[in-house]
Amino acid sequence: MRQKIFTFSGVDGAGKTTILNEIRRILENDYNLKVVELRQRPSILPILSSIKYGKKIAEKKTMEVLPRSGKNSSKLSSYIRFFYYLSDYIFGQWIFYFSDASKGDIVLYDRYYFDYIADPKRANIIINKTVAKFFYKFIIKPDVNIFLYASPEVILRRKQELDFDSIVDLTSNYKDLFCEMEKNKNGKYICIENINKEATIRKIIGILEERGI
Repeated sequence: MRQKIFTFSGVDGAGKTTILNEIRRILENDYNLKVVELRQRPSILPILSSIKYGKKIAEKKTMEVLPRSGKNSSKLSSYIRFFYYLSDYIFGQWIFYFSDASKGDIVLYDRYYFDYIADPKRANIIINKTVAKFFYKFIIKPDVNIFLYASPEVILRRKQELDFDSIVDLTSNYKDLFCEMEKNKNGKYICIENINKEATIRKIIGILEERGI
């Protein structure tokens, strides 16, 4: 593929979106690259709640809800949701790639499939981690995957959306997952402690240059 796909993951408050926006600006302005930014999935398929509320209202409601605050407790509903999202990855990535309107040199994901493995509650689903890992083999593997993290104390100074224990648990889940993925050699999986923004950006740009941007 001509396109390069880079993903950014992190618990809320780790600085993920801020760093991603800076990386996008650098790639566009300094490297003269066309960049397409996606949020978590290709989104060829609409948000499920748009069936009930319509696209605009559903998107607005999604932005207003705090992370991990969904009340879904049904395994059947969870697996229906999961396979709906999985279909979006499997088919949406190819449709997106061959769409002239969306084609770019670089695709940046603000969150990615890893949320369904490390933090399924964020997507309001209850699913076995092994199942989510198994189906990862059926989607396109990004060139570079960045997990940004910080100590609970630092994150809580930035945002108060998660409690201390949740930050610790989720950070551990993502780190363990990225270490496991890195051993499988399907792309590059890197954990970066995001304390100093400029240092983090320099490190990420260095990594992307190694991957041929």
